[in-house]
This record gives sequence, C-alpha cells and structure tokens, in this order.
Amino acid sequence: MLSDMTSTSTSRGTGPRAERASGSRATTRFAAAGLFAIASMIPFAGTSAATTGSVHQVIAAARSQTDAISANLAAARTDARSLGGTLRAMVSSAVESAAAASEQAGTALTSASDAARSTEDLLGRATVEIADAQVALEAAWAELHHATDQVAGSGTPVPGSLTELSDHLDALRGQTEAG
Repeated sequence: MLSDMTSTSTSRGTGPRAERASGSRATTRFAAAGLFAIASMIPFAGTSAATTGSVHQVIAAARSQTDAISANLAAARTDARSLGGTLRAMVSSAVESAAAASEQAGTALTSASDAARSTEDLLGRATVEIADAQVALEAAWAELHHATDQVAGSGTPVPGSLTELSDHLDALRGQTEAG
C-alpha cells in the first residue's frame, strides 16, 4: 500500500544531513509511514476492510517511529548536555521540541486509530489532531536541523543521537531520503 503513495520532489540542503545523502546535493523524498500518509488514508478507513487494515498498518508503522524517538531522547539529552553554552541550550531546546512533537503525534495516532475503528464521526477530530501533530513535527525537525547545522558549523562533531533523532522525525513526518 505504501508504494502506491510515493511522491517525489527534489530537496537541496546544506549541512550534515546533505553531506550524509551519499555525496549528492539533490535527494529524492518518498512518502513513508508518517502522519502525512495517515492523513491521506484516514477518510477512506471505513470504506472497506482492506482499506481499514491498511490504515492500521500505517498507524502501527508510525507508532513505531514515535517509540524510536522516545527511546532516542535520553541519549540526545545526554549528548546535548555535553555541548558548551549556546550550543547546549539550542540543542536541548530542539530535543525537547522533538519530545513534545512526538508526544503530540502519539495522541494523534490514537485518535486516528479510534477513527478508523469506529462507526462514530471521529474523523474530524483525528484529522485536526494529525494536522496539528504534523505542524509540530515540522517545527521540531526544523529546529533540530538548525541546531545540528550550528553544531557542525562550530567544528564540533554532531552527536549520532541527534542524527538518529532527526532521521526518526523525518520518518514520522513521512519523509525518508534516498541518495
């Protein structure tokens, strides 16, 4: 089902994320099991058992990303504390934004799951919560991306936990990079 939802666009970036993209300046982005995919599928959840099953499959995959973010937060917080002054504050703020966005996404996933299972009209609430969570994830990703660029620009190696956290946010946002 996910292969039916691929969309491509070109993203040009700088900094550590662009350097990781196998040396290429341009990367292709594909829709993944993120909130974007769920938002596009949830209106069709009640139309057939197959569609409802697909929605629950995508919700489960997205929930695994929120779990991965939660598991990664402790290491990211520890790595943030090892940085000096301004960088520490910037990275700590970005990590806490990621934590809040992940929690909001978890709530939205629960609403989406309830809407997909229910005969009640929970679709409206789930759609709004997913949209709100998507905005929070975009903001958290942008803040984390800026913070990691600042760390890299300072000559300090970017901790792996921050790179992993960014990758998990990408996946939950519905974006994965292919070099």
